[in-house]
Amino acid sequence: MPATPLPALMAALESTEATLTLAEALASGGRAVDLEGLDAEITALCAATLSLPAARQDEARLALRRLLARVERLQRLL
Repeated sequence: MPATPLPALMAALESTEATLTLAEALASGGRAVDLEGLDAEITALCAATLSLPAARQDEARLALRRLLARVERLQRLL
């Protein structure tokens, strides 16, 4: 897999976090949410993070940890 530039990866991480924020808001309001494809998206984000040079991975790893916390909150709501 070719290395993904850090700005593109961070934009994708932010987009996924925004999607999870919306899903959390919907679930909090009692609405159904469809998370199909989320696992594949996060797998791709993890792979892209690992494709970065080791010295550039920290920022993306922190964002992935935030995504994990968001997913865990969402799981509790569902």
